[in-house]
Amino acid sequence: MAAIDSLLKLVAAQKADAMIVASERVPLLKKGGADVALSMPKVSHDMVAIFLEDLVDAEQLQAIKQGGTLRIAHSVGDEQFSAELNGEGGRFRLAFYLQRPGGPSPARRGTGAPSGRDVTEPHRAGRELGLPVPPQSPVSPQPPQPPQPPQPPFHAAPLRPAVSEAPPRAVLADRLSASESAPPIAYRTASENAGDLVELALQAHRDGASDLLLSTGMPARMRLGGALRETGLTCDAGQILALAELAMTPERRHELERSGSVDLALDLSPGPGARALRFRINLFRQQRGLAAAIRPVRSECPTLAQLGLPDEFRQLVQYPSGLVLMTGPTGSGKSTTLAALIEQVNVSTAKHVITLEDPVELQYVSKRALIHQREVGTDVESFAAGLRAALREDPDIILVGEMRDQDTIAAALTAAETGHLVLSTLHSGSAAMAIDRIIDVFPGPKQPQVRLQLAGSLRAVVTQVLLPSAQLGRVPAYEKMIVTAAVASQIREGRAHQIANQIQTGRAEGMMSLEQSLLALLRAGKVSLEAAMTVAPDPDGLRRAMRA
Repeated sequence: MAAIDSLLKLVAAQKADAMIVASERVPLLKKGGADVALSMPKVSHDMVAIFLEDLVDAEQLQAIKQGGTLRIAHSVGDEQFSAELNGEGGRFRLAFYLQRPGGPSPARRGTGAPSGRDVTEPHRAGRELGLPVPPQSPVSPQPPQPPQPPQPPFHAAPLRPAVSEAPPRAVLADRLSASESAPPIAYRTASENAGDLVELALQAHRDGASDLLLSTGMPARMRLGGALRETGLTCDAGQILALAELAMTPERRHELERSGSVDLALDLSPGPGARALRFRINLFRQQRGLAAAIRPVRSECPTLAQLGLPDEFRQLVQYPSGLVLMTGPTGSGKSTTLAALIEQVNVSTAKHVITLEDPVELQYVSKRALIHQREVGTDVESFAAGLRAALREDPDIILVGEMRDQDTIAAALTAAETGHLVLSTLHSGSAAMAIDRIIDVFPGPKQPQVRLQLAGSLRAVVTQVLLPSAQLGRVPAYEKMIVTAAVASQIREGRAHQIANQIQTGRAEGMMSLEQSLLALLRAGKVSLEAAMTVAPDPDGLRRAMRA
């Protein structure tokens, strides 16, 4: 599937005759002799270049960049298009005309072959683009070939196992010693005994701890109900490394040596025949040696009800396209809420979901939906590279583990503009802060264009915090912003600071302020007033509202 196919589906859906996509222009539908602009921001020049790369080969693309014109045939499902691809003045212009039944038949799909010509004609692309073409040599008939003897049946080589056996410690040490760029460290020889830490990790999983923190020479600590509790186990760097090496590959080990930290996904089984328990590990260097933050991952995907979130959250995955953000501080349950939303899609809708994660935590089992999970550093180079590749992989929904940098944010906005629903997380304390953070990632000259893109593609922002429950565990409070016409206007005009007022008065549109969410938890007796006031934007206002 070509990246532009999501847009071309609109031609038949809107009963139009053609679509025009040009660099730095809003795409147009030609309908009844009139030009109708799509309700989306301008398409960047880089995005149009991606469209072209799917449609033509490198030689043809270079010729178009030099100002040439190429006519090709392209199909999207059962719809056939005649396309004219043009490059003038450093810009691209792609025109796709829908071929009605009874019209001239196209050449073939997306090959760059000009329609209306024999696709076997030599140098057809050169003639179409006005390039010099060498003279053709006469084609002599080929003599009949003698019959070939039957070939022996093909036997496929056995597949290699998906997870290779870890190399011995000595081999790992030799590989690391051979790396001249790796700084010398004192913990290359790991302790063989990780058994105590394995038991402690399993206990953390059983007790419902959100995190287990290990530090060389210090007692291990568990985070239960938001509070850190010291355990009786003090571990050394060798034990920490021995635990991490259960999930370590040579590439990840080298990343630790090079950058000082590495993310890992660890599977542990509490006993024979038992289901493996998963953990996310961040292993990092610090002054006393090694340390690790270990987060137990649920064995089964939670539902929204189990997380204490309302059914209205299901609407967040019912948008046909756009960007939905889950924001909040570290440890606020952003990834868990997104997992519950993906599982809601999985059990209710026949869609294709691609996740980009670092690392893969919860493993989904495809039900009604088809879910493909890709791990950054293992299956794909980066979030941005995975997003660009996903445009050619026919997804309905793309989950991006975190929008960390300019390249990832730009790729996410592009995917959201071109007919995909993109779900992602961002570290911010409110919807307005999330919008400002996205825009501030880009240099000043690009910010007006990013505002336009964000105003056109953003669908909702949920900011979540976790509070200790009056009964047991922790419960979520949240702010939910839905992008209405008024909110989109404020984003476009750089007035994100006024969005809080829209949320406060937007209950009819499905919005919820953090204060309103906290009040609902207080009135239900789920949290204490003291806990709610620690996260309330206006603690005194919250106290007054409770008295009222």
